[in-house]
Amino acid sequence: MRIAEVVNAGKSDEREKTPGNDDGFMWRMETWWRMEERDGGVYVQSEVASLTRDIPTGLGWMIKPFVTDIPKESLTFTLQATRKAAEELRTRR
Repeated sequence: MRIAEVVNAGKSDEREKTPGNDDGFMWRMETWWRMEERDGGVYVQSEVASLTRDIPTGLGWMIKPFVTDIPKESLTFTLQATRKAAEELRTRR
């Protein structure tokens, strides 16, 4: 998965901007997973690192919540979905 800025989204000349030549604040986001079956269950550990650009002075109040909240919300959703799927598998046994 990758993050890219799109120029003219939804139009016939839609294209991705070249990485590093875009205006986005979040450059990359990487996720690592570790799973271990133990004690009659599965332990799941997930780590996420995101690389962002400096936010221009004066715009932090508007932009910073997106840069910090989106990775957190994405990880929370993924962990909740993983837990739900694991619980459904357990109840089918």
